[in-house]
Amino acid sequence: MAMTSYRLHRPEALRALTRAMITAAGWSEDEAKETADHLVLANLSGHDSHGIGMLPLYFNSLADGHLTPQAKLSIRSEAGPFLIVDGNVALGQPAARGAVDRAIAIAQTGGVAVLNLLDSHHIGRIGHYSEVAAAAELISVFWVNVAGRPPIVAPFAAKQARFGTNPISIGLPVPGGEPLILDFATSRMAHGKARVALNKGVTVPEGYIIDGEGRPTVEPRHVFLQEGLPLGALLPFGDHKGAGLSLIAELLSAGLMGAARIDQKPHKTWIINSLFGVLIDPARLEPDAALRQQRIESYLAFVRAAAPQDPSQPVLAPGDKERKMRIERERDGIPLDDETWSQIVAAAKAHGVDAESF
Repeated sequence: MAMTSYRLHRPEALRALTRAMITAAGWSEDEAKETADHLVLANLSGHDSHGIGMLPLYFNSLADGHLTPQAKLSIRSEAGPFLIVDGNVALGQPAARGAVDRAIAIAQTGGVAVLNLLDSHHIGRIGHYSEVAAAAELISVFWVNVAGRPPIVAPFAAKQARFGTNPISIGLPVPGGEPLILDFATSRMAHGKARVALNKGVTVPEGYIIDGEGRPTVEPRHVFLQEGLPLGALLPFGDHKGAGLSLIAELLSAGLMGAARIDQKPHKTWIINSLFGVLIDPARLEPDAALRQQRIESYLAFVRAAAPQDPSQPVLAPGDKERKMRIERERDGIPLDDETWSQIVAAAKAHGVDAESF
């Protein structure tokens, strides 16, 4: 595969471009700002798979009539700690943020909130919502399914896909410090990371993908719908462990409440997410914030003091890598490969926005 080139973009320019594209397509300024901030923060964090490279896919959904600016979040029920919210296939980042913010208010009042967001459009990087909860000094656990598209992850020991990438995120606030944010797809690699590799013209590591016949491959094209090419699959991380977590994520987030599952309503331009979340006020577990801080930080110090296998690669805690990347990319710019940028330019042009002017 021939590698494509890339160029660096200023974060503020990408935020402005994203806001312009989303408002030009009919969404509000608030929805545009939430989406732009979310997507660009994903790029800044090094998660280009969930950054503004997603915009062309959102605009494909818009063109096909599956995503509309008129769709909005609605509350199905709110009783005690339980909040059940219909996403109504609304633009995902504002919908999920609205649901999580409402759950945060419940947890701050009563100590805990149980949230089920049903059938939103793609809600982006799940760790984002754990960061939002941690900023409100809450512990969070989020499980998410991916529906509206064909299955893309094979169960352990299977040749065929049956799951989405079904991410899980856990956030733990540290009083007076940076939170611990554990965020991962239950597949060995996120589907968006395969898209980034495809756009860059590079292969993926061995052991991540099988082709449509179930054979190992390093070519990312096998996990994308293409004419004449049977769809392959991503493999779960940790064999049966990742596959089991993926199955549970599907049933917790969507299956129990009857939201769209991966085996229903497949459409190639649609990404529907449902989210199941539990938010907990740690002050209800240990009221003394200084003690919480000391207990967490003393254990983190013990973990980080482990001798590294490679002296140039220190032992990290969840969230460390993203914070370091944010500093670097805020300073140096966000790299976008030529293929991703050309797709963004085309999506912007269709709504009268000149991406090159930002």
